[in-house]
Amino acid sequence: MIRILIMDDDTDKTTRIKSVLTGMCMVNADNIEIARSLNSGRQKLSKNLYDLLLLDLVLPVSDNDPIEPGKSEDFINELYRIGRFKKPIYVIGLSQYEDKVVANTGKYEKKLWKLIHYDLQKDDWEQILQNAVESIVSTKEQLLTSLHNKNKYNVGIICALSEEFEQMKIASGLDWKKVAIEGISNDFFEADLRTELGHTLKIIAGRNNMPGMQATSVMASCMFSLFNIETLFMTGICAGFKKEGIDSIDFGDIFIAESEYDYGSGKLCESADGTFFKKNPKMLECDFDLKGKMNTFMEERHPENLISRVLDTKNLNLMKKNPSIHFKPGACGSYVVANKGFMRDLLKENQKLRGLDMEGYGLYMTAHILGKKCMMIKSISDFADSDKGDTYHKMCSYSSAWFLFEFLKYTY
Repeated sequence: MIRILIMDDDTDKTTRIKSVLTGMCMVNADNIEIARSLNSGRQKLSKNLYDLLLLDLVLPVSDNDPIEPGKSEDFINELYRIGRFKKPIYVIGLSQYEDKVVANTGKYEKKLWKLIHYDLQKDDWEQILQNAVESIVSTKEQLLTSLHNKNKYNVGIICALSEEFEQMKIASGLDWKKVAIEGISNDFFEADLRTELGHTLKIIAGRNNMPGMQATSVMASCMFSLFNIETLFMTGICAGFKKEGIDSIDFGDIFIAESEYDYGSGKLCESADGTFFKKNPKMLECDFDLKGKMNTFMEERHPENLISRVLDTKNLNLMKKNPSIHFKPGACGSYVVANKGFMRDLLKENQKLRGLDMEGYGLYMTAHILGKKCMMIKSISDFADSDKGDTYHKMCSYSSAWFLFEFLKYTY
């Protein structure tokens, strides 16, 4: 809704103008302010941006002062010329003095503003005011819609590390263009993805430049807000929980976080035996709609049969076999883990765990709070033990991103 400033010292006149604005023009009374002198108006105009200024031609310099001839008429030039004022989008002069209207109409018309005669006995000025307000409201709504659509993306992608981000861009095969956001140092790139259903997805991708739940939560909040996205994905590398048998996990396997919890959440307590940590993990589920779409994709496309051949073409197939896909719960924490016993203890608490990372819970918590959708898709590059290394980082960064783009092309 528009914001209006009335500069007029006549209480009866301002009351009637305000009545027209709230009645005929449907302007919220809270969005209408009144200044009863030039200095009072100057203060408001230096602090606030108004869509419409309704200006009397005869005003005192300060509240309760006598009117000084000529001061008010010059204010219109001051408003137009002096940079410290936040210039209103439109100005309408409303004067009870017809001679003042005649004498000053040219000043307003040169600035494409309007000066009208306010006559208490007539209502023609009311229709002019209503037309002006409706025009401003319509123009503002069109402008806001245009800005909203300009920054509207269908899908967002986050990567925590530079290697993950670069492999994501390579795996997509898209033409990425950098997007500069004033005041934000993170890297953003945009691209269009043509899907198998004939649609074009506008994608915005961002890089954290650091790992961790906190950095990911801030980045996710920023992207949801700045780019008006409803769905955010994350790709990259993670650790896996070693299991034997039919549900075993290996390097290069794809891990999709069906849910995430923070294994560091809880309470540090004291007892007669000393200090102990009482865990209080809170599980956050993946969006139900996304979960259904992912299950359909895996059942109908069988992407695990395609990844090995794709990695061969990039000389990245270090495992020489088709990976498994694990759509299971994941654990998340704020520190790097390289401890086999720690992983074994986590698995004892939840036998369904398959992936461990440092970002997923921050992503899922942000989406949960904001009422948005998200999903983390990563690839197993280590098992968080003493053998932890970066041998599989490039392969896993690429394959997790390739998997995401195949999902997007098939689903949307």
